[in-house]
Amino acid sequence: MTSASIRWLRPYFLVDPVTSARPPRHLDRCLAPEWDAATKPCSGVGSVYAVCMSMQLPPDAATAIKSYLRFADRILPGGIIACAVTGSIALGAYRPGRSDIDLVAVIAEEWRPRPDLIRRLRLLHLSQVPRLTAGAVRGRGVSACCNTVFIAESDVSLPVTEIRPIASHTGEIFDPAGAFDVNPVVWKELVDGGIAVRGRRISAWEVDAQPEVLRPWIQTNLREYWAPLAAQLHDRPPQNSKALLHRLLTSPRGLTAGTVSWCVLGPARMHRTLMTGEIVGKEEAGRHALNAFPQHAPITEVALAKLRGARIPSAPSRQQWRELTASAMEDIIAVALD
Repeated sequence: MTSASIRWLRPYFLVDPVTSARPPRHLDRCLAPEWDAATKPCSGVGSVYAVCMSMQLPPDAATAIKSYLRFADRILPGGIIACAVTGSIALGAYRPGRSDIDLVAVIAEEWRPRPDLIRRLRLLHLSQVPRLTAGAVRGRGVSACCNTVFIAESDVSLPVTEIRPIASHTGEIFDPAGAFDVNPVVWKELVDGGIAVRGRRISAWEVDAQPEVLRPWIQTNLREYWAPLAAQLHDRPPQNSKALLHRLLTSPRGLTAGTVSWCVLGPARMHRTLMTGEIVGKEEAGRHALNAFPQHAPITEVALAKLRGARIPSAPSRQQWRELTASAMEDIIAVALD
């Protein structure tokens, strides 16, 4: 991307609609146009448009993003020049108080070579600790917060598989050199339903989601991640396996409902996308699994109940969850890869 072609990310406006604050004069160029409440064209340069955040985002998500970007502007002044929401919000599957808030943040090119960039991004991640703690206390797990991938301004229009992420954070995990969510699935979410909360509309980002590699990417993900995970449910993984995976799969009390939900609905989402080309949320994937794999309805209902925050069915018994989850995963994966 040339210096001339990246200007789409840098409208010259004076008020940040997310933080509702007037930035220092030298930051004016880095902030999004001021949103109005009627989705009308906003004042500013050229034909830049933006939609009022409150009209597109759930209130709790809007509040969380506002706080997140406000802190980002303090520790990375002028650093985040564009930001968009993907994940469950983009898919229309967000559950207030339960779902993650997934963001793609674009880092200004002048910040990229700075030796303190990663340290500052770590500090931004630490700003999520109160939300992580609150989520854990309320039984939502540690990921009820903003999860963000950071990419460079000059990489935005590259094919997604060629982008080299700067860093990312998901729940309590900070990755200083990578980001799993920079992939064809998430980029399709971005193109189809992403919501820009800073910078111009997603259509102006000129992202390349590489639809031609979506199917092989999903098949590889099923073979290399989900299939081994299903196999490990049959035989508890060794002590030297990754800590989180070991904790999830070897609990002496058996699988948790959260692990069942993750393991059943993940492959179901992949299967649905391979069948239809659509990216769907976990609940829609669960409904798809009930129809496509009715023999696994009992364990799928457990997964859906956990997702919905509903009462977990008494049958099947918890002692059966491990084998039923593994069986469902293996059948879904086998059909998807056939």
